[in-house]
Amino acid sequence: MAQAKDEETFELLRDEVVEEQEQPGYELRKRRIERGIFSKTLRPLGFVFAALFLITILSRDSSVLFRSAPPSTSIDSVEDVFDDYAQEKMLGIRLHPQDHVSRPPTTITHHWNITAEFHSPDGVKKLVYLVNGQFPGPTIECRSGDRLVIHVTNHLVSEGVSIHWHGLEMRNANEMDGAVGFTQCPIAERKTSTYEFEVGEEQAGTFWWHAHSEVGRGDGMYGGLVIHEQTDVLDDTEDYGYEDDVLLLIGDWYHRTAREVLAWYTSTRGFGNEPVPDSLLVNGAGKFICSMAVPARPVECVDIEDKDMTSILGAKTLTKPTRLRLVNVGSLAGFTIQISSAKLKPLTVDGGFPIVGEFADSVGIVYPGERLDVLVQWDNQASSNFPQLHISLDPEYDPSHPTPAPTDQPHRNFKYPNQALRPNQSFPVLTSSSQTSSSIAREPVRFDLATAVAASPSAIPSTPDQTILLYAKTQKLSIDNNHPSGFMNRTSWSPQSSPPFPLISLPRSKWDANQLIPYIPASSNSETWVDIVINNLDDGAHPFHLHGYSFYILASYRSDHGWGSYSPYATSGASAMKPKLNLENPIRKDTVSVPRRGYVVIRFKADNEGIWVLHCHVLFHQASGMAMGIQVGGGEGHEIVDERGKEFCAASS
Repeated sequence: MAQAKDEETFELLRDEVVEEQEQPGYELRKRRIERGIFSKTLRPLGFVFAALFLITILSRDSSVLFRSAPPSTSIDSVEDVFDDYAQEKMLGIRLHPQDHVSRPPTTITHHWNITAEFHSPDGVKKLVYLVNGQFPGPTIECRSGDRLVIHVTNHLVSEGVSIHWHGLEMRNANEMDGAVGFTQCPIAERKTSTYEFEVGEEQAGTFWWHAHSEVGRGDGMYGGLVIHEQTDVLDDTEDYGYEDDVLLLIGDWYHRTAREVLAWYTSTRGFGNEPVPDSLLVNGAGKFICSMAVPARPVECVDIEDKDMTSILGAKTLTKPTRLRLVNVGSLAGFTIQISSAKLKPLTVDGGFPIVGEFADSVGIVYPGERLDVLVQWDNQASSNFPQLHISLDPEYDPSHPTPAPTDQPHRNFKYPNQALRPNQSFPVLTSSSQTSSSIAREPVRFDLATAVAASPSAIPSTPDQTILLYAKTQKLSIDNNHPSGFMNRTSWSPQSSPPFPLISLPRSKWDANQLIPYIPASSNSETWVDIVINNLDDGAHPFHLHGYSFYILASYRSDHGWGSYSPYATSGASAMKPKLNLENPIRKDTVSVPRRGYVVIRFKADNEGIWVLHCHVLFHQASGMAMGIQVGGGEGHEIVDERGKEFCAASS
């Protein structure tokens, strides 16, 4: 058995090497290693350490290799093994724009094996999903116009999987969107399916991928996806205005499995209140204080010392600014960040859309599914001050109390107390064995993402061609035994039951009663612009994500007292009060937080045919039914079906 494991480890390592050598920028990275960190003086010593490292790994269980690897590990030679594991030990995922911005489009191929193992990301043992042995999964870097080919093999037991490419428009590739029930069946156990699609020439920015089957995202099935914008720069030493380009996948974390959390939420015991997280992670790492565990829910825990925490940027001197790409990969809470000895300038949101932003001490709130790129301007003495990254989970305090509210005051997201959670945590930016958290002495200046506007005017029409009016609500109905369910216009979504095929492969006449899919005609002769008004009838915010599209946010309203719904069809009453629409410089996004007891008005050009999902990105709301779709083109009855949607079903049989 040990020999079989060793051979499996070796084969997997070899596959990683071959795959990396096929990727763009391989030779350029190799040259940088040869002339940089891996100098002639260090190379002999490096080979010795690398050889000892590989011997140690091959003598143990194969999971050790990936458990000790940084999330962005990329192995292309023994030199890279030494470089990544010995020299580049950092928690942040370092990106390589110079490898992609000036090359021609190409095909990038990955082979992913999905498994599950017990890991302790924050010191607490939990069953975690792994992709090629990694948590988070592999980071995909590419450029606009590339073709991605991802072969996904499911090694889970009695559990299907799917992968969604969050923020990508997936033009002419609706069947590759990864939404179970809408565009595909889940990939069954021991089956392999392939996602193959082109990245749009106009798309560039920070994206991510995650499971879109059941609640796998909540247990770690996610990773980064960064698309670099093409330039004419040929020199890899081009100054981008920042020295490092670093990805941070930040989110809340539960010590129970996501299935257990969902079962509690949808039971009568929870009364429709969301379970409060236990911890938070940055790129799959955190620090839970074992003594804070709730006695009623014991955990297997090992305390992680401050000196054992890997720093965001490793060991270096802070000189030029740093670009941080922030992704909220969590299940429930938004977050705000600060960095001591630094100021933050917001650059772009979601899929690389520029916004107006001045330097501030903190930025947020970034809700689940949203992304925010910031430029970090370091103070002159930042390196010697050992700066800290401060993350605050947003509990969405009750507006009837002062903000910020003390921790003992009522709040909306964290309705049940969880004494184990530390909602405010710090992570070291630089490597130091003795330094503890730094504080920010100055009066903080905060950048509020909710009030951001686009960096340039937008060319959008003054009126839409079609308006879709929606109401989102969590309800506990007696016909459902008072189990809470998410509803969109009185429809609680669940996958098509009979026949059990994705919607794109069935005519509308075969869809069951759980499918709310408004039809939007697509015209080849003229543009069709659509408004969606999403009213939130709940006491907490709902971050909604629309697949296949980005949209302009024309209005957003939060009601602190009473109800604040809006209907463009109402002729009297509070719902008839028309909002002031921003048609000049509205922010463009693909995920938007709909405020409590309020609404948002979004507008988009319906030019991407297919059936696309619109859902709340709070994992438990989505899983309990707060989802729907839109059908663009294809005939109102969807008589001409896309048989390619059944390909994943064939792989699942």
